[in-house]
Amino acid sequence: MRRFGHLATDLEASRLLVGAAARALGTPNGPVADRFNTGGAFTIGLTFEKTSPFGLQVEYGFSKMNGPERRIPLMINPLVTPTGTALIQSNHRVHYVTANGMLHGEGRHRFNPYGVAGGGIYHRSVNLTTPDVGFTTYCDPFWYICYPEPVEVNRVIGDRSSWDPGVNAGGGVAIRLGRAAAFFIEARWHFVWGPTFTDLNGDEQRANGRYFPVEFGFKF
Repeated sequence: MRRFGHLATDLEASRLLVGAAARALGTPNGPVADRFNTGGAFTIGLTFEKTSPFGLQVEYGFSKMNGPERRIPLMINPLVTPTGTALIQSNHRVHYVTANGMLHGEGRHRFNPYGVAGGGIYHRSVNLTTPDVGFTTYCDPFWYICYPEPVEVNRVIGDRSSWDPGVNAGGGVAIRLGRAAAFFIEARWHFVWGPTFTDLNGDEQRANGRYFPVEFGFKF
């Protein structure tokens, strides 16, 4: 009977929460920020919290960032030097699934700060479009392209993607709204190891990604 009493106490001291951030800012950092602007993001996850300061979280997230219009060299044929430029329009999408550890305050307080850190898998894709035709030589590892020899512009445009490992760390504060609900605000830093490219100068570059989303949403 004592065993069952301890089990009931442990279950009452634990909570399984569903959290969703319907509004978030997906902010790129570093070289990624030179190619793409701040965009929108969405996350949803499950969090298992005990009354002790530790918890576990599994989370899915998505963000989309549009890039500013850029121009790349354009040739009328592959045997001449560039005589103009081609307009490139772009966007960047990130899907990820992470498993994280949490350090949090006691749930009975109105304001509960917490920290979170972990790792997972990230699927990052880039979409490029252009209204122009011709030939180009261009290399940008963060667009997942590198053409040291002239190619038709329509080979540069399109969708490219990569699956890569990554880590994240950050923190936030949950504001208790009742026994089973809370509003939260959170900021987290993500780092993703990207694929390696050799640029036009023969130097090796790696398309690592850094992102700093700020989220707010609800836990139930």
